[in-house]
Amino acid sequence: MTDPESRIELLRRPIGRQVLAVVALYAVSRVFSTVLLGIGMLVVVAHGWHLPWLTETPSFELTPRGWSPHVPSFTDISAMWDSAHYDSIVRHGYPRVLPRSADGTIAPNSWAFLPLYPLLVGAVQWALGTGFAGTGVVVSIVFGGVATVMLYLVVRDRVGQRSGWFAATLFAFGPLAFVLQLAYAESLFLFLFFSALYLMQRRQYGWLLVPAVLAAFARPGALALTLALAIVFVVRWRRRAVDAFPAAERVRLAIAVLVTGLAGSAWPAIAWAATGVRNAYTATELSWRDGFLGHTDFKPFTAWFELGWRYLGVVGVLIMVAAVVLLALWVGRRGIRSLGVEILATCVSYALYLLAVFMPQQSVFRVAIPLAPLLGDRGIVDRPWLRRTLLAVAIAAQPVCVAVLWFYANP
Repeated sequence: MTDPESRIELLRRPIGRQVLAVVALYAVSRVFSTVLLGIGMLVVVAHGWHLPWLTETPSFELTPRGWSPHVPSFTDISAMWDSAHYDSIVRHGYPRVLPRSADGTIAPNSWAFLPLYPLLVGAVQWALGTGFAGTGVVVSIVFGGVATVMLYLVVRDRVGQRSGWFAATLFAFGPLAFVLQLAYAESLFLFLFFSALYLMQRRQYGWLLVPAVLAAFARPGALALTLALAIVFVVRWRRRAVDAFPAAERVRLAIAVLVTGLAGSAWPAIAWAATGVRNAYTATELSWRDGFLGHTDFKPFTAWFELGWRYLGVVGVLIMVAAVVLLALWVGRRGIRSLGVEILATCVSYALYLLAVFMPQQSVFRVAIPLAPLLGDRGIVDRPWLRRTLLAVAIAAQPVCVAVLWFYANP
């Protein structure tokens, strides 16, 4: 859909009733995820399991029968693991002096968590006088809903309503869909990321800077938008004979590449300025690898293969290579090109970002969620048996992921 007439038709497509349907779908999905998290909470309370990852320190309260342990609430259960860092940022800000481990290396700390989400939650807390856990959960639920709507619109505008609906459904009910209502920055980032992609599709390169720059301060990964915009520039330049690329759009797109690149690179510089340690941010991020790979320096595009080699030797490396090859084959298929250059450039760029900077562990499933626009692939959507199978597997997998990736290990 690149000719001017098709673009005009795209802009005229109605969204009112469709958006309401997606919101209703999301609401049902939140009931499902809430039930799963609630069952997990009941099991934890019934067995008296200790939860050291709660944002609130477990306490004791006086009852008619004496002192008894404080039973965690549903919002407490929804604000564990990384939520404690966001809560700390709201309460105390970022540390000016970086914590150090026994060997003198930088230890895990709050500089690994970007400020937009805790700033937003803190502002709502201040306005309403509420606690972090409940406020964080409500904020995440709201942004999870608008993120689902934006994903639907992104896919729908390229490959139609059925594809958009399937992508939104799998997104809202998928294995990691419960993350959309946790006190994490995920929902906020996904809304901003998909909004930037939506505006990129509509060639609103000036307005795109708003969600793109905000995403750069919500969660790592927004830098992928810079590469995606650069790819779009090159593709549009090469196609300018059949798809007009006016000078004004060239300037706006070039500015978008520059500004998103600066925004995506700003947080390490801010951490340096605040702490006086040049590698404060990267060393903090790398500190989470110590339990897997030991202390290492940052070397792009190596962590996946180092981890495979460390635990499975040659087999592990081959598994990692196979994963990269399979993704490349998927996005390189002729049939997937109907998703359009913007979706493909953004998803490929984000996958390259993960390959370059991320170390695969249990969080890989959560950080891969921004690849969700690929679910609009017509090769999947046009096969009813495949659609139904994937959705059934995704729904069945969510309770397993809640148990394993929330109540046992962090997602």
